[in-house]
Amino acid sequence: MATLEKIRSKSVLLLVIIGVALLAFIIGDFFTSGRTFFGTGTTVAKVGGQKIDIQDFQRRVELANQQMQQSGQKADQAVLQQQVLAAMVGEKLMEKEMKDLGLTVTDQELTDAMLGSGSFYLDAMLRQQGIESARALHDMAYNPVNYGIDEQNAAQLRQYWVSLEKQMEQSLLQQKFQTLFAGTLTANELDAKAVYDDAAATAHVAYAMKDFSSLSDDDYAVTDQEIQAEWEKNKADYALDAPQRSINYISVEIAPSAADLVAAEQRVEAAIAALNEKPSTEGLADMPEFIVNRNKVTASAILDNRLQKFADSASVGRAALVSRIGNDFTLAKIIGKTIEPDSANINIFALAGNRALADSVIAELNAGRLSFDSLSTIAGVQGMQKDLDVPLLDPQMALMRDALVNATVGRYFTPDTAATDGVRIIRVNSRKAPVTVYDLAHIAYTAEPSRATVNKLESDLQAFLSANTTAEAFAANASDAGYQAFPAIVSESTPQIENIPSTRGAVHWALGAKKGQVSPIFGQETDGRFLAVALNDIYDKYVPATAESVKSYLTTQVRNNKKAAALIEQYKGKASDLASYAQLMNTKVDTTDVNFGQLSFYNPGVGGADIAATVSVTEPGKLTGPLKGNTGVVVFNIINIDKQGRPYSFEESAMTYNRSRGAAALGGNIQMLLLGNQKVENNLMKFFRD
Repeated sequence: MATLEKIRSKSVLLLVIIGVALLAFIIGDFFTSGRTFFGTGTTVAKVGGQKIDIQDFQRRVELANQQMQQSGQKADQAVLQQQVLAAMVGEKLMEKEMKDLGLTVTDQELTDAMLGSGSFYLDAMLRQQGIESARALHDMAYNPVNYGIDEQNAAQLRQYWVSLEKQMEQSLLQQKFQTLFAGTLTANELDAKAVYDDAAATAHVAYAMKDFSSLSDDDYAVTDQEIQAEWEKNKADYALDAPQRSINYISVEIAPSAADLVAAEQRVEAAIAALNEKPSTEGLADMPEFIVNRNKVTASAILDNRLQKFADSASVGRAALVSRIGNDFTLAKIIGKTIEPDSANINIFALAGNRALADSVIAELNAGRLSFDSLSTIAGVQGMQKDLDVPLLDPQMALMRDALVNATVGRYFTPDTAATDGVRIIRVNSRKAPVTVYDLAHIAYTAEPSRATVNKLESDLQAFLSANTTAEAFAANASDAGYQAFPAIVSESTPQIENIPSTRGAVHWALGAKKGQVSPIFGQETDGRFLAVALNDIYDKYVPATAESVKSYLTTQVRNNKKAAALIEQYKGKASDLASYAQLMNTKVDTTDVNFGQLSFYNPGVGGADIAATVSVTEPGKLTGPLKGNTGVVVFNIINIDKQGRPYSFEESAMTYNRSRGAAALGGNIQMLLLGNQKVENNLMKFFRD
């Protein structure tokens, strides 16, 4: 009791101490993690109120890495992470849409797809993994005793089955959604008839055009105020979903210098001398930078023409430089030549059992009392392959090669002479005629930059950065220093700069830099380049008219508007026929066909979409213009309109509508449709910086 009383008497003091300690913990954690309090926490991205947790994301990235490794591919991690995140965002959008639509998969539907009449595709997939069917997998997972499977393996099979069920459920939901979506935008009678009418009439047009390029740009000055006014007219075109940053960057390739290449050539000469002095490739024992690949090949199997010529002409034991492409050198040496068969045709199968059984089966086969096709009736026969062509020079055939070369044609035998339980049984049906076989060493060497070269490239770039500490100086003085400054745009969703691998660190710097700042050097020798970045501008809600690419485009538009106005004023009403207009324009009359239904971004017709639209509503024989087109001022008349073609068919026009404007056309962009005006909060840069 006395102890409790003491605690009660000190309760206020204890609360103060605990409060201070807790506050210190919170402040400390805030400054050390930066994400836990008032930050992103464990949310790597968010869309429409739905969050993607960092742990779920990392599991998906790891799975993607494993899949790429299995396929022999290698990806920039920043790019891979961005791709995975985009996929997960799409899944979140789709999940919400299907939930809002009330789409579900019943137990019966799932059972039928997994174990019933709809299990065909799942069965086929499992057979590729060596499992007879989905029903067999389910039985092994939930009745393991019948198969002699221990509980640990059975638990893994059950886990695999549950994952398959989840995948199948998602697949069925997707099918339901696709079926529903396919019926959303379908053509009615008016839609189909409009599609038909657009494509039914082809206007044969005669025209004369005066190109804007025929007028000097210097005579049509464009002010910043005019550019801004043009930008304001189309402001929505420059709206941003997320803030962007305009940068310039310099990329310096870490490549061998002229002195390095001379040293490399001397190294190659020394390697050739060493190869010629010693047998095989022992001369390169102290030269690990030369990568040796030795194979036995025929002349027809050598795909490189230069290497093939060398093999045909070089004497045994001689080495030479076969080719050089840039910094890559290819050497070769003929170690030996033989005349031997390079392939054989065989029958082969495996037989489980003792040696007495194998000898008995071989004897029956050779006596003709047992045929190869009837072997399937014998217990223990596995992996039967008939009339199989095998390459004798393949390194994987090394252990069996001599047996196949020396075997009596037409007689069954086993190469597994030492085996007492389980053997392979083979018959050589035929061998190809002997050919010349080269024991060829193919040697690759790549000239690498020396340490002195790498240090100089880095020090020179550092000297440039030290002398040009603003974005303006960075861009203005790059060419004088022997560099080229390239423009680029980056944002939170940019995994790398202009597809340059391992540049997310530079992107991260740009996102945190102040306008006008110049970065330190990014990259190292293993990256193959050094990189430096300068931050030109920060775009929040819109790409401004002052942005270089936008300003260039708007300048051309404003200038062309001025040229068009001047040309129209110059020619309007000055002629009564097309030939006279062509003479005034110092050009010639040309012809073209305009089919409004076939116009696209890539095929805008003469003068562009506005001219094509005017053509579509103009009567034949009427002289029209001068009008402003995309690239010049146009005067035209319609010679005639050809309306011959297929008769109207609702079904055909409805299919065309669906492909060009309906669900089929929109289905390829379903993620953007589901996203709508929602914003994606991308927090990748807060978790991964390099």
